[in-house]
Amino acid sequence: MRTRASEKRDKTVLLDPKFDEQKQLVLSELGGVISLDNDTFIRSLYHRTAPESAIDTFLKKSRFYSVTQRRWKLPRSCAKLLNDDFHNPFLNIFSSILKHFWRDSAAQGTREVVDTHATDLRHRESPYTTPMDKQHKAGYSNIAACIDVQVDGNELPISDQLVRVAIYARQLFIHQPNRRFVRTLVLSEQHVRLFHFDRSGVQYTQLLNFHQNPHTFVRVVLGLSSPDESDIGLDDSIQWTMRDGRKVSGTLTTRGANNEDITYRLAAIQPFFSNGNIRGRSTVCWSVRDPTTDEELIVKDSWRSEERLSEHIFLHDAVGVPGVVQMVNCEPDRCDTRSMRGFGDALPANFCNRIETRIVMKAYGKPVKKYTSAKQLICALRDAIAGKPGAEPGARGILIDFDIAIRRNLNKLADCQMGTRLYQSVAVLKSCIAAHPFPHDHLDDLESFLYILVHIMWTHDSNGVAHSDHDMLSRWNQHSDDCSMAATLKGSYLTTGHVPMEIEDHWPSPCIDLVIACNTFFNPLMRKKVELSQFSPAYKRRRDNIFTANAIQHYTHVLQLFDTAIEALDRPDTWRVLGPFSDDDSSDESSSPCALPSRAVAEPAFSLLNPHLSPLKRASDDYPDDQPQAKRSNSLSDYNLVAPLPRHGRRSRAPSPT
Repeated sequence: MRTRASEKRDKTVLLDPKFDEQKQLVLSELGGVISLDNDTFIRSLYHRTAPESAIDTFLKKSRFYSVTQRRWKLPRSCAKLLNDDFHNPFLNIFSSILKHFWRDSAAQGTREVVDTHATDLRHRESPYTTPMDKQHKAGYSNIAACIDVQVDGNELPISDQLVRVAIYARQLFIHQPNRRFVRTLVLSEQHVRLFHFDRSGVQYTQLLNFHQNPHTFVRVVLGLSSPDESDIGLDDSIQWTMRDGRKVSGTLTTRGANNEDITYRLAAIQPFFSNGNIRGRSTVCWSVRDPTTDEELIVKDSWRSEERLSEHIFLHDAVGVPGVVQMVNCEPDRCDTRSMRGFGDALPANFCNRIETRIVMKAYGKPVKKYTSAKQLICALRDAIAGKPGAEPGARGILIDFDIAIRRNLNKLADCQMGTRLYQSVAVLKSCIAAHPFPHDHLDDLESFLYILVHIMWTHDSNGVAHSDHDMLSRWNQHSDDCSMAATLKGSYLTTGHVPMEIEDHWPSPCIDLVIACNTFFNPLMRKKVELSQFSPAYKRRRDNIFTANAIQHYTHVLQLFDTAIEALDRPDTWRVLGPFSDDDSSDESSSPCALPSRAVAEPAFSLLNPHLSPLKRASDDYPDDQPQAKRSNSLSDYNLVAPLPRHGRRSRAPSPT
């Protein structure tokens, strides 16, 4: 039976969470928090759910509201009930609202209010529940909205309320990857406050007396429990087929080139990529099947800043370019966070509007970390660097992710806030403290490819089998929030060029030589760039041209380093003995063509959820992300490898020699 999410039964949860362990995870994601100075937003919501007259009728008939006293039948103070269950009076009110208004055949039984203040809802970071454990009715995978209840006089300060509900919102975004926004309520005996989370961050209302404003309160409860998926924040273009409370298949509908709807079958229940962030691009990637050809395609949903060019513009320019992902169709302006918040022409000063973009692309192969041989990895990175004609048929590496790209020659200054910290160049990291930072250029991108290679080699062996992170990477991650320290650590690595013995033991000598050769190339350029960044802008043109004028030579040299390593990997008899890659202990180090001198929580009170979808039965539980089997193969014909665009906010293609 095919079940739409609008036919699910969703619940509302009441809890008293312990959220210290999750607090640090959400603090960095909130960004600029907007405190609304009036009640316009909460009063404007969900007027379609019920007309004023219908709410009047309900209030007159309800056993839980007194029209004469203009008050819901709740204790005026729950302080004396703390040893008893003070959630039930709230539960009765919520349940009566849902029962009265969702009576028609389409909505009947689609939502349910559940008291979960004593339920241990599993977070993504929590251990997986075993089949022997008791399965709860509610889980973040089937919760429509969370409602927290606090006692007047003992309520948390607003900063702690924010963190608490942000923990709920983060888990809902993670467990429901087609979420566009999350709205939560915090109630006391007298007041309600609404929090709205989306990809621009969070905003919250001032306290509203829900006894004196029963119509607004009823509409908000109906909106958070609405059978219409878009009302509760879900993208209803993604639909599921359910069986025994479990997703077994699904579809994704998007707009085609001729503005017609195309419905794709999901190749997997879970997206193969989702970063789980509340604020930011929040990219989610789905694997789908073409309805006509059954070809595997990739659908990428992401949220770009309003001032940034849509990724589809760059992909349109890259049509027919070997080594670059090819676009099938796109929806560049699906919705935006501005409209979700009801903003008019006047926007708050710290609000950044984000626009959802959906792009359908060709599928090329596994992520670059799914390599099964050293040569396969080096070839994939080499072709991604080239990004131009010259790759072997099929292109061994495909460049993807242009969502924060900028056009070449725009002379945009390097920005340490743009991109993935682990792969940022030293100059980009130094831009936060440099007197006169350089424009982001090709050297920053090339240096990023080195860090991609280092990250993989320091965490995997030559067959693609993962091992624990090395101390160096752990230190880089530990200081990822401090650009200056991150730059110092990477600069130290480039200067020493040190490859730890345990890394040498896992990789053939041509790969070690490649890393050292790249260090030797980038180190003096990095030092010169940092030195010149202190010079006055009066020398800007002369200073900047020092590097950009040699872009062709720089690309050519780096590609030659990779080509030399690839050639050497085809000749294992020339490898130097660094580890378990040769049985010949007499191998001469100088025989390698690449040889170089060696160097040194909490839970919400109520949740609206879908009981037909078991929160403990996720399709992903049956498909663990196993590491590749240890095997050696030089074949490149099995699949292509996909390399992400270095996250510097720019793609510098190798300039044409002509």
